Amino acid sequence: MLLVGAFGLWLRLTRTGPTPLDVWWAHLVKVPLDSVPYWVAVTLAEVGGGNGAMMCTALAAAIFILLRRFRAAVVIVTTMLLGVGLSELIKLLVERARPGDQLYSSLGYSYPSGHSMGAAALAFGLALIVTRAATSTRADPLRLHFHWSLLLAAGWVLAMMWSRTALQVHWLTDTIAGVLVGLTAAILADALWTWIGVRTRSPLLLR
Repeated sequence: MLLVGAFGLWLRLTRTGPTPLDVWWAHLVKVPLDSVPYWVAVTLAEVGGGNGAMMCTALAAAIFILLRRFRAAVVIVTTMLLGVGLSELIKLLVERARPGDQLYSSLGYSYPSGHSMGAAALAFGLALIVTRAATSTRADPLRLHFHWSLLLAAGWVLAMMWSRTALQVHWLTDTIAGVLVGLTAAILADALWTWIGVRTRSPLLLR
């Protein structure tokens, strides 16, 4: 988050355009209109939009509640709310303009990417829930080990980053910042509810 904030502050103060890395990447991944890659990118944009991300979060929380995994439900909801709050606050503070030659209509400020944030928050939030359930123990509930679900989360996040830049609606640095915000939200939410569960010893928060 310090990197996101520092780069955002630089963008706000200098009001410079895209970085050389942004320009290079935009030319590299731009897709032709009505091509197969274009429609793949559009599909990802629709699924990963605000409504799609919130619906997926609500569905995941509902499933966790039905399975009596109450900690998982509050973790995933907290993750998304925290991620959206941080992302929108940074957008308002930085006010970075979007690329001018968009292939898919998108409104609002560019930094950080909300789609990338949502993808990272949801995917890594779920991955941390699965990882904690699979690798932590009652004797040491704070300890985590690597789990394959983290790789699936990373794959989904990379796909969303590609989609946003291929459609020319975000610069690469926007998507990187979005991922860092979403990942931070997932880690903070997991740590918060794990700490609360350990302190209160509530059986509802230890599952």
